[in-house]
Amino acid sequence: MKLWSGTLSPFSAKVRIVLAEKGLQAEMAEIPWSRASLWGPKPPEFLAASPKGEVPALVVDGISIVDSTVIAEYLEDAYPQPALMPEPALERAQCRMWEDMADHFMAAHLTTLIREVFMKPDPEARDEAAVAQTLQAFSGYLKALERRLNGNEYLCADYGVADVATWICLAFAQTLGVELTDYPAIGSWFERLQARPTISAEFEQIMAAAAVA
Repeated sequence: MKLWSGTLSPFSAKVRIVLAEKGLQAEMAEIPWSRASLWGPKPPEFLAASPKGEVPALVVDGISIVDSTVIAEYLEDAYPQPALMPEPALERAQCRMWEDMADHFMAAHLTTLIREVFMKPDPEARDEAAVAQTLQAFSGYLKALERRLNGNEYLCADYGVADVATWICLAFAQTLGVELTDYPAIGSWFERLQARPTISAEFEQIMAAAAVA
């Protein structure tokens, strides 16, 4: 297996954690990112594997799989143990919904904070209306997560890919102004996940890359 990924891509981080949780080894090919040049350069081999030019892309026996959710589901099907999704169909559907919600917030809202906060160190240059609207959207999301996690260790019956995707979303969001202090169930869950070696290692890698981006 070969994984085309980006250290500062939250969707790539999801796949890297899933690989680590399943104890799988993949050749890592990094697409660099910086404030100055954004993503790139993108070699022809990568563009052949990912026609949209987006990470992550997993190549298995010459066959390319794109989209972090599709990759995670492939890995769950091909390497079912340890399981990162529940077996009962209804429970699995609920976990897919929570994973999809995290992906939605990363794509629709986290990108706004990256553009307005991370890319604009000078607060006066930011679109404060866009930032406020995004923080309001996160507020509703966090309230739903708090209800789900109240009395539960994980989003599903056991730790799984829904937790991974949600943790990544909130880990990035916290560095960009989203506060978790008013959500005790989320806070406990977040610390529980960050204590996992696979996740703590990923977090350290992301923070180191962000510091020099």
